[in-house]
Amino acid sequence: MNEVLSKLTGFSPEHIVGFLISVFIGFLIGLERQFTKEIKEKEEQFAGVRTFTMISILGFLSAFLSSQLGAWFFGVALVCIFALVMVSYIQLSRTGGNKGGTSEIATIITFLLGGMVFLKFILLALIIMVVLVLLLAYKPTLHQFVKKLTREELLAIIQFVVMSALVIPFLPDENFGPYKLWNLKDIWKMVVLVSGTSLVGYMIAKFVGSKGTLLAGAIGGLVSSTSVTLAFSRKSKEASGASSIYFAMGIICACSIMFPRILFEVYVVNPQLARQLWVVVILLSVAGFGAAFLIYKIKKGKTDSGELPLRNPLDLSTAIKFALFYAAIQWLVKFSTEKFGDNGTYIAGAISGITDVDAITLSMAKMASGNEASIIAINTILIAALSNTLVKFIIVMVLGSAELRKTAFIGFCSIFVVGAAYFCFRLFF
Repeated sequence: MNEVLSKLTGFSPEHIVGFLISVFIGFLIGLERQFTKEIKEKEEQFAGVRTFTMISILGFLSAFLSSQLGAWFFGVALVCIFALVMVSYIQLSRTGGNKGGTSEIATIITFLLGGMVFLKFILLALIIMVVLVLLLAYKPTLHQFVKKLTREELLAIIQFVVMSALVIPFLPDENFGPYKLWNLKDIWKMVVLVSGTSLVGYMIAKFVGSKGTLLAGAIGGLVSSTSVTLAFSRKSKEASGASSIYFAMGIICACSIMFPRILFEVYVVNPQLARQLWVVVILLSVAGFGAAFLIYKIKKGKTDSGELPLRNPLDLSTAIKFALFYAAIQWLVKFSTEKFGDNGTYIAGAISGITDVDAITLSMAKMASGNEASIIAINTILIAALSNTLVKFIIVMVLGSAELRKTAFIGFCSIFVVGAAYFCFRLFF
């Protein structure tokens, strides 16, 4: 049937599907441009929904004809699109229309996406289309976001790009040190992963805003749940009892968001281990967030106040300190395992969790291989996470107000009960 259709039309079913996808791509991009055009009633723009759809089709057809006539045909078509865009831009500039050039650049990209679809780079074309539509649709939001950036935050973003894109390729990929354990390239990749996760959390807080303790706690936990706990515990003594209740909710949310963050880091390093870890992580997260929701329902009607000051988590000294700490944790885990067996690994996890849970998480995810090693890795990661949670509970008990201690106890108790239930299940089953 497919051969008959191909002989009659010159198109295979794959071509027809690709054509429809190119229509969809052009239509969606054009829809966004048309919507923007309608909002800016007095401002002329280059193209709307029909034009962008036809441009995507033109890209697809140009690629198809190039496969029959030669690559030169696509080049000629692309030059014609460039000429059309330039003429339109000059004309609109003279008549006082849109001078930004966004629609014109989107036009060229749309044409190329149509060609990519024909070449069967469909998934990549769809990803680029989504990114393009998001950039076009969120223009005002992105502009507001840029206005909120400070020079230090801009430098932090640049520094992260340098750390990830420029440093890693030049690091040696050879093991050295005791047990031939350390690898500079692998260590720095872990630094980039943790720094990037914290930076994204910080930027989300900057983007969304941290007004309100509940949201501030949840978002701030992506950056540093310990910092959130410290800040809210100190503030609780200065605020009223009603505000302390919301500070407790914020602290519990910050502690709970740590578990999905752990799962994400494990997934990046060892997806197979993450598939064994996700159930208990979900249970711990539900226990924490569920407790925060319960506190909200019980204390509903109280005033929410307070804002969390977040510090930029990325600087070179912090990255180097984490690299050294991660290397030390790798050695501690290996040494403890060699000297004391599995119990030594668990002790290393508990000790490292007191100060930081990322290093032991990444270390165990990196070392885990095989079913038995995976169980040890999961147990160690959870021990470190619960150890870290215990430290935050102690901070609340020492620095927090009486109302904060009483309310936060509900959330911490829920997390510890689920953690204890998991280990009891492992012990008996």
